[in-house]
Amino acid sequence: MKNSAGQRLKIRIGLAKEKEGSERVANDKKINEKVIHYFDELYAKPEQQKQRGMETAQLKILVWNFGKKYFESMNREFIVDDQNRQFLDVICRYFSNDRSFEKVTDGELRKGLFIHGPCGTGKSSVLDIIRNISRYYHLKQLWFSNVSVHTVVKEFNLDGEIMVDKYSRGTVHFDDLGTEKKAQSWGVKENLFERLLLIRYNAFKEKGTKTHVTSNLPIRSLEKIYGKQVYDRLFEMFNFIELDGKSRRY
Repeated sequence: MKNSAGQRLKIRIGLAKEKEGSERVANDKKINEKVIHYFDELYAKPEQQKQRGMETAQLKILVWNFGKKYFESMNREFIVDDQNRQFLDVICRYFSNDRSFEKVTDGELRKGLFIHGPCGTGKSSVLDIIRNISRYYHLKQLWFSNVSVHTVVKEFNLDGEIMVDKYSRGTVHFDDLGTEKKAQSWGVKENLFERLLLIRYNAFKEKGTKTHVTSNLPIRSLEKIYGKQVYDRLFEMFNFIELDGKSRRY
């Protein structure tokens, strides 16, 4: 099944779009109360931490609040507009394990995320925000490690095969896929991520291990980089989510 979510998104929900009116204010207050109640219950019963889910509306509030702090730390503003509103809605549905994600994107919650689009649109930033939420509230179900593909190659060049084992386990977000240089060990050059993606594909098939990826490259170009075998398996492993638009780094 092809999961080109960027072309299928139909629902436009104002994650952070400010609107006047008492109804919106009252609704936001109710959602905030639900968020507080959720975490009160969570900390009262820590043994349920892994099992508890979170409503999409609750996660949206947290993404908005943590997003503002995240960008403020870089002297920037967290802006939600027509360029990224649908994308953020889909991300919140996914990480709250909301079944509506599958209907909206024609995707599957059991798969990882492959977020693609031009440079500077906020692909990596939103995953950083999700990680910050997970870390702050100790939400293990949201947690994943985060590493640049350039760092993986550099570590492999220094430490060898132990790095392959390290990045073959657990849920991992690989940032900037497709831009890495070839790895080198004992004078032999290798397309390391061709091998690593196949290893993680097998882990996904056997154990349900998720992989998340962000990339600035067109999806089709990955076949040339990693070969047809890996390229075909990407569609089994990932939900493809596009974040288009102009760079927000200015």
